[in-house]
Amino acid sequence: MNVLIPAADGSEEMEIVIVADIFRRVKWNVVIAGLGPGAIRASRGVRLMPDTAWEDVIPDAFDMLVIPGGGDGVKAMMKEQRLLAAVRTFMASGKWVAAICAGPLVLQAAGVLHGRRATCHPGVAGEFTQAPRLNDRVVIDGRLITSQAPGTCFEFALELIRAVEGDRKADELAKAMVVGA
Repeated sequence: MNVLIPAADGSEEMEIVIVADIFRRVKWNVVIAGLGPGAIRASRGVRLMPDTAWEDVIPDAFDMLVIPGGGDGVKAMMKEQRLLAAVRTFMASGKWVAAICAGPLVLQAAGVLHGRRATCHPGVAGEFTQAPRLNDRVVIDGRLITSQAPGTCFEFALELIRAVEGDRKADELAKAMVVGA
C-alpha cells in the first residue's frame, strides 16, 4: 500500500506522525509531502521534515491519501488546487481517501462529500456543511474514512489497516502496541 500524507505549516503533528508510524509498522510505504519547501512547523511548534515536496509528488502513484487536520495546515491545503484535484481523482478512482480532525474540510473544499457519511473535529462542525457530521470517533463510508481529532489517531489508523488488510492484521498490531487494552 502506497500512502500519501500532505503536510503544511500548521498541520497537526500527532495526526501526521502517529498515522505514518502505524502504517509503517505494517510495512506500508508512506510518503509525507510538504506543501512548502523544507521543514514544516506543525500546529504545536514541532518541526517536521517531510519526505518530499508536494510539487514533486505524482499522486497517481499512490493507493491512499490521508489528510491530517490542524487549522492553519487545513487552510493551506484547501487553497492547494493540485491537492484538491488529487482528492477528486482518488475519490473518482475508488482509491482510499481518509481525513482526520479538520482535514475533512479539505475533502469538502474538493466537493466530494455530498451524500457521504463523515465526521470531523467538533470545533469545525459549523463549517462542515456538505455532509451531516456524525458523532462517531471514526466513520467508514466505503473507501472514505474520517475521524475526529488527535485523540482518535490510533483508532483511525487501525481502522484503515482493518479496512485494507483485515481484522487479524489490525488486531495483531493493536495488541503489539497495547492499544485498547
